[in-house]
Amino acid sequence: MLLEQNAKLLPDAEGIYPQHLVARSCRAPEVILLLKSHGADLDQKDKLYQWTPLFHAASEGCVSCLRTLLDSGVDADTLDEKGFPAMYYAVWEGHLECMILLWSRQTSSKLSQPSLNTLNGPNFRDAASMTSPALAEPGGMDGDGIPDLSLPPPIIPLRRYGHNFLDNKTFLQICFEPAPSEPILFYQAGRYAAARLIISSKMSDLIPRNIMLPLQEDSRAISFQIDRLDNFALEFEIFPTFGSKVIAKTVALPDLFTGGIRSSGSYCLPLFDPRLRPIGEMKFSFQVIKPYYGEPLEITHFATYWKATSSLDSDHNGQVTGSSLSGDYVQLFIQLTADNVPVLYPEFTVNHHGIEIPICHLTYEQFKLVGNERHAQMQSSESALLHSLDAMSIDDLAHVHRVLATSFLPLREVLGHLPTNIHVNLCILYPSLADAKEFGFGPQTDVNVFADSILAEVFHHARASKENDPYFMRSIVFTSYNPDICIALNWKQPNFPVVLCNDLGQIRDLTRDSTSQPLIRCSGRASMSIKEAARIAQSNNFMGLMCRSSLLNVMPALVESIKEQNLFSWRTHPMSRERVDPVLG
Repeated sequence: MLLEQNAKLLPDAEGIYPQHLVARSCRAPEVILLLKSHGADLDQKDKLYQWTPLFHAASEGCVSCLRTLLDSGVDADTLDEKGFPAMYYAVWEGHLECMILLWSRQTSSKLSQPSLNTLNGPNFRDAASMTSPALAEPGGMDGDGIPDLSLPPPIIPLRRYGHNFLDNKTFLQICFEPAPSEPILFYQAGRYAAARLIISSKMSDLIPRNIMLPLQEDSRAISFQIDRLDNFALEFEIFPTFGSKVIAKTVALPDLFTGGIRSSGSYCLPLFDPRLRPIGEMKFSFQVIKPYYGEPLEITHFATYWKATSSLDSDHNGQVTGSSLSGDYVQLFIQLTADNVPVLYPEFTVNHHGIEIPICHLTYEQFKLVGNERHAQMQSSESALLHSLDAMSIDDLAHVHRVLATSFLPLREVLGHLPTNIHVNLCILYPSLADAKEFGFGPQTDVNVFADSILAEVFHHARASKENDPYFMRSIVFTSYNPDICIALNWKQPNFPVVLCNDLGQIRDLTRDSTSQPLIRCSGRASMSIKEAARIAQSNNFMGLMCRSSLLNVMPALVESIKEQNLFSWRTHPMSRERVDPVLG
C-alpha cells in the first residue's frame, strides 16, 4: 500500500535501504521484485560497508533472496569497501549453496584463479630455502652490474616457540552459542534490549568478566584457568547498561562441571529477578581440559616448534611469515579402542563378517584379531608390515598412507618402525555428539582420557628417539575435524602444533561430481564456516587451519584473512588425497 501511494525508498541512520533489509531477512524474496517494480535499485550500495543487497543475502545465507537477485540481473562482481566480492562473505560465513550460486554466475575475470603455489604460498619442503625477491630477480641491477641497494624490512619477524599450556591448573571454557536460539532469553521479549552480563566467582584470583548484551561474536567464549574444579562456581548477573540494580541472576554450581561422564556438556539455567521469580533462561555449553596426567616432555630437552610473525603483538594484526614445520607429512588416522589403546584405522566402525562394529567397543586384543583375519586374507602379517616400514623413505609417503590406513596396527609400533626422517600428521578421529548418535556409540571416552592416551604414546616415542639420536627428532603435527580434541591436545602440551581441519568446500560439493571422493574413506569429517574455525583456532592458540584446496582456489582472499588472524593455512591436494600436503598460508 505504501508503494502504491508513491512512498519514497529512504535509508535508515546506517544508510541501509529497504532492499538491503529484505535481502538479509531471508523472507519473502518476492518483495525484492516488488521493490524493483517501484524503482528500487538492486545494485544500490549501503553507506555502512558499501554492500549491495547481494552482499547482505550472501552473508546471511538467504539462498532464495540471492537467487532472486541474480535472476534480476544484479552485478555479481561488484566489490565492497574492502575490495571483496559477495562470494567472499558467503565462503567466510560457511554458506556453501550461496557460494555455488555466485560461482555459477561469475561473468568477469576478477576471480580468475592463479596457480596453487601462487595462491597458497610455498610448500614447507622449500620453506628453508626461500630467498628474498630482491636477490632472486636478475633485473634488480643497474646497467653497470652493481645491484640496487635493498634495505631490510622495517620489522624483524618474531619467533614464537610453542604455545601456552596447562601445568597444574584446569582450563574451563564456556560458550554462548547463537543457534538454534539466542543464549540469553527473557520471557518478556524486548523488555531488556540492552544490558550487560557480569560473570564472577568467589575465587579471589579471578577477575569478573563484563560482557555487553546482546552478545557479539568476540564475546561468546569465556575461559578460566582454575586450581580446583570441585569447589568452583560461577555467578551470572545481568544489569542495565548504565546502572547497578540487578535485573536477573543465576549460578552454575560445581556439580554442573564435574557431575557428567564427559568433560563437556550443554545446560540451560533459569534467570531469577531479585524477588526470585523466573524471568528468563540462559543456555551455554562448556568444556573442561585437565593437565596431562603423566610426565610431559621437558622443554629444556625437547625443542618446541616455532612460528614467525611480522608483529611483536599478535593481537594487532600480526601476520605469520614462517615456521619450523618444513617437509611433507604422512597422514595417519588415530582412534582409541575400548581399553584406551591408540590404533590406526580411518573409520569409526569396521565390518566384521557383515556386522559394523565400532572400534571404540573393541578391546585392543579383539581389534588385533580382526586385523589378523584381514592380514590373512591379503596374505600378509603384522610383523611383515612393520618390517616393511623400516625400509620406507619420504618418496613413499603415498604408499605409506595407503598401507597404514587399514593396517590395524597400534600407534606405538608404527612410530617405532617408521623412519624418523618421515614427518607424521596424526589425524585424530574423536567422535562428535552427532557422530555418536549416528553410529549409536553410547557413552564415549572422556576427551581428557582420549588426549592423554595419545600423548602418552607420542611422548614415549619422542624420548626413545632422543636416546637413539640426540640431535634429531621426528616432526609431528596433530590434526582433527573435532574442535574439542584439538583444544585438549593443544592445552596439554607445548611441543607439537595442533591444526583444526575443515571439510567445507569439497570438490564433490562444488562440482556435484560424486566420483570426486577421497581414495581413503575417513570418518569424522565435519564442516563449519571459515569464520568460526578461525575464531576457535585463534582463541585456543592453534597453529592454524587446514582447508580444502578447492575452497581456497575459489576464493584466494581467504588465505590473507586467515593470516591476518596470526594463523597458518594448509590445503589438501584435490587430485592426490593419499597424503596431506601442508602449505604455508
